[in-house]
Amino acid sequence: MVLNFLTENDMGIKERREREKQLTRQAILSAALAIASENGWPALTIRKVGERIEYSPPMVYEYFASKEDVLLQLVQGGFQQLTELLQQASVASGVSEEGLLKIADAYWDFARSNRELYQLMHGLGGVPLDGAVIAQAVQQVCMTTQQALQAWAQAQGFSLPDPLGATEIIWCLLHGLLSLSLVERVEGGESRARNLMHEAVKSQLIAWKITYRRQ
Repeated sequence: MVLNFLTENDMGIKERREREKQLTRQAILSAALAIASENGWPALTIRKVGERIEYSPPMVYEYFASKEDVLLQLVQGGFQQLTELLQQASVASGVSEEGLLKIADAYWDFARSNRELYQLMHGLGGVPLDGAVIAQAVQQVCMTTQQALQAWAQAQGFSLPDPLGATEIIWCLLHGLLSLSLVERVEGGESRARNLMHEAVKSQLIAWKITYRRQ
């Protein structure tokens, strides 16, 4: 009985330490994002992160091997969060044109609500990152969008000959207008930029229907 009690107690201690570790990792990531929001990604250093959470740099390095490691974890977390939002929009909206616009809105809202993180995710943060890691992180976002486009096309009575290419076209439309909107280069502000995004997506969907229904 004593041995079993000790084993369960040890397991409880281990689980608590793991939770504390995860909380500290999240605190480091949150601090990094806060610093970038205030001063830009190039200003981020491990020392500044440590100061923000009252840790010494060596203590931060116990959780992340380098500044790039921190940034890549943020990128991976960002794409995971974006994927979940797109999947939720896809399930809730169905396979109609309006459903695809809801997915586009979910993408748009994420970028607007997480401006600095979105810029980092797309190489706009002014810091170089491992392209292979980012390409891996973005796959689920592409897959979710591609599946939604294929389901929409099937419901319309045709198929897209290049589903990945179609996904990349939609992505370009969204990202292009978002990038201009985030730096306030679209006359009329965010509201007009979103309306332009809707028009661009709808026009592309119409073009695909006209092109591939004839074949």
